[in-house]
Amino acid sequence: MTGYIVRRILASIPVILVIAIMTFSITFIAPGDAAYAIAGEEATAEDIEYITELMGLDRPFLVQFGSWFGRVFKGDFGRSLFTGHNVTELLANRVEPTVSLTIMGLVLSVLIGVPLGAVAGWKAHTWIDRMIMFFSVLGFSVPAFSLGFILILVFAV
Repeated sequence: MTGYIVRRILASIPVILVIAIMTFSITFIAPGDAAYAIAGEEATAEDIEYITELMGLDRPFLVQFGSWFGRVFKGDFGRSLFTGHNVTELLANRVEPTVSLTIMGLVLSVLIGVPLGAVAGWKAHTWIDRMIMFFSVLGFSVPAFSLGFILILVFAV
């Protein structure tokens, strides 16, 4: 089992690298100027040039990517362009709600899924089994954002 886990972790490294390259490339080729966005509408050309040099936006793509990936590998995600706060702190503020939602979702899925699965197995090949399977497949098929919107409409509005 340990060998399997190690192989899976090692296999995820190229995937993470490709995703990192794609993400960085998208932000690199996106229209607009990050320095202008940070400086604001009232900024002078000197302000924009200063921010461009400060952030290293004037360097070649591979140099920027290497610098960015090296910092990310060390756990330094930089500063948010929108708030100016450290991204690591922004992520840390959202860990607790994310973990609590994940645990609650796991508990609910076990509390609902296991009994329904037992009933479906007990009443195999009956209309009860078919209904449970229908709603199970429907639950997996509907995108999470659509299901969330529907649940908000049903329970909150």
